[in-house]
Amino acid sequence: MKSAHPDLEETCRIITYLYLESLDSHGKRFVTDKMPLNFLWLGFLLAATPEIRVVHVKRDPVATCFSNFKQLFANKGNGFSHDLSDLAQYYRLYEDLMEFWKEHFPGRIHELNYERLTENQEEETRNLLEYCGLDWDENCMEFENTGRAVQTASAAQVRNKMYRGSSQAWRKYEKHLAPLLEELGRK
Repeated sequence: MKSAHPDLEETCRIITYLYLESLDSHGKRFVTDKMPLNFLWLGFLLAATPEIRVVHVKRDPVATCFSNFKQLFANKGNGFSHDLSDLAQYYRLYEDLMEFWKEHFPGRIHELNYERLTENQEEETRNLLEYCGLDWDENCMEFENTGRAVQTASAAQVRNKMYRGSSQAWRKYEKHLAPLLEELGRK
């Protein structure tokens, strides 16, 4: 995306350089950041860093919203997740914005379907690695054995094998999720 503002382009280059330098100083080649608000900044990230690869993990809308609802986020920017109706409306805005980013940055966002990943882990993982320009590694099939630190809300989950059905966990609470289900057109 070419800017008509040379100062903006230079600023983007500087920010990109400083960010990548920061990663290098920590010995990081790859970064995974799965905070719910990341989609807001994708346009800037993609414009500023043409070499990055974005993986958009798409999951069942109710499962996604339920997961956000039950998580107590320390960041106040996630306040939308504390009200089921707000959460569903926010989810629709997220879907619209992700479509906008995909349209404006074709081929720059890889969509990984979470449910397909749990059903066919190897094939989906191979496709993901290909998109990222990485070689296959058998350890990808046993990610739960990694010794790396995990600092996310799902830190306990990554120590277990991948399993099917997590996208249906919300069904136990279905009668309490009426505002969410109505907003998402599921009721």
